Amino acid sequence: MTAYIANKIHSFLGVLVCIAVTYVLFGNTVAQWQAILLSIIVFGYGHFLLGFYYQVKGFFRKPNPWQYVTSFIFLSVFSIVFSFVLFQYVGFVAALFIGFLYFLLHGLLNEQTLIQRQTGYIVPLLHLGSLAIFVISLLTYSVPDKTFFFDQWLQFTDVSDLGVMFIFEQFYLGLAGFANVFWVGFGLSLLTLLVAWLWYGFGKLALFLLAMITGSTALVAVYGPPAYIYMYVFVVGYHFMTWLLFYLVEMKKRGTTVYRTFIFHNVIVVTPFILAGYYFYQPQTPAWAQILLNIQMFVVKTYVNISS
Repeated sequence: MTAYIANKIHSFLGVLVCIAVTYVLFGNTVAQWQAILLSIIVFGYGHFLLGFYYQVKGFFRKPNPWQYVTSFIFLSVFSIVFSFVLFQYVGFVAALFIGFLYFLLHGLLNEQTLIQRQTGYIVPLLHLGSLAIFVISLLTYSVPDKTFFFDQWLQFTDVSDLGVMFIFEQFYLGLAGFANVFWVGFGLSLLTLLVAWLWYGFGKLALFLLAMITGSTALVAVYGPPAYIYMYVFVVGYHFMTWLLFYLVEMKKRGTTVYRTFIFHNVIVVTPFILAGYYFYQPQTPAWAQILLNIQMFVVKTYVNISS
């Protein structure tokens, strides 16, 4: 249990440090929002590419490895085609948001696995589902925000608060509608948590989740919803951070050589993306850097990672 709690604390701190450092460097500006997206891309590719490497490597330790490889290839190709169809027919913004919701489901299942591996407890999905419902509701509430309007090249549209309100009122859902979604989601998350406690117990976990949900709601009631970009990094960045920290601990248990190899692999994978991030802030960003940092390609790889 201690290992799991430490993992959660350090994971959340990592995300908060990312937000704080970028804010100190750039303030609440487009440059900060871009820096947050760049951080997500760097850590995300480390998560994706190393995950693929160790996943495929693990196939060859099992009987009939080529069955696993074939399934992996099929699911990867299907995910790529599906994501491109989404981008083509529903648009970049909608495909990104759908991918975000899909990612939350992936994170929910992964969190259950992580809890089991670090504590030995099999936590019912209904408990975690109550938190997922709340996060989805809060994410939706955060959407009508100027940080929502960015393209695949990490360029933000200059939209005023009045412009944001007009765009959503005219083309999507009125601002009051987003607030209603949040409050309905808040009530549904509490109801789900109550049912989870009555059916499965886990009273301490239920109380912790209750405190987290109601505490966050109180902050929202006082200060309003968080910026969309902060919700984005909080959910996605937390997932990348929590699994990086988990495997750092696991690899260290396997010996110095394995641990150093894992760190070396991480450095090798993320270095091109860090360099691309550096060139992103230069007057002329090279084409190769733009390709590496293209967030549409990043989202496609997210679909592949989740499905495969």
